[in-house]
Amino acid sequence: MKIGFIGTGDIAEAVITGIMCADFPVEEISVSARSRHISSRLSETYDIVRVFEENQQVIDSGCDLVFLAVLPQQAKEVLEPLQFCDGQEVASLIATIPVEQIADWSGATGLITRAVPLPPVAELRAVTVLSGPSERLETLFERLGGVIVAQSLEQLNALSIATTMMGTVFGIQETVTEWMGQQGVCEPDARRFVSSLFLALAKTGVDADRTFAELRRAHSTPGGLNAQTFEVFSEEGGRDALTKALESVLSRTLAASDKS
Repeated sequence: MKIGFIGTGDIAEAVITGIMCADFPVEEISVSARSRHISSRLSETYDIVRVFEENQQVIDSGCDLVFLAVLPQQAKEVLEPLQFCDGQEVASLIATIPVEQIADWSGATGLITRAVPLPPVAELRAVTVLSGPSERLETLFERLGGVIVAQSLEQLNALSIATTMMGTVFGIQETVTEWMGQQGVCEPDARRFVSSLFLALAKTGVDADRTFAELRRAHSTPGGLNAQTFEVFSEEGGRDALTKALESVLSRTLAASDKS
């Protein structure tokens, strides 16, 4: 299989790195020159990566699957001049832009699927969300950490918006380590301890066949310290604030989709 990338940013680099790390059976990977520092690094690292100056050259290189990895505000300008091969499969990594709009701008006649990979696919440890079934993409991303196929647009939006929690998760860890620093713990020790704690809890969540509510209760003895922390967090508006943040991103996503 031959794969192409139009737009070569951080996520595209993570996907390509994961493909190579997983030893996925791909004959050639064609990438557009932008961003040049990333495309150059990839071609220098992997023999099968070829860099093309023009986006159309990526399409014309014989790719079975073409990833679109440009910014939403650039999508229309980039896609409209392109001429896709008949039946060529497309995977859009472009946030908020519906598949129907991608088809209209690009004129692509093959299967078009939105994919939401996360940076840890580079280490084969992130589940990727797809907007619908695609044998190629499901096979690929299963090797890069797993895949979930959304059953509706509402599911796709919910799963995609959950990915906006990355900064918040690190922000929570930042808050905890800063508080520990005020108690005299040096930053490297605090960061190492908090990171290992969150890693262990994340692994528990992945491995356990229980809901998060069940896991919370299992880790919170009534009247105990864990229960107290969560109770104060909730009483002070922590849960409501998080829900409000997710709802605000959903509203922004829906508005962006309507404008496209």
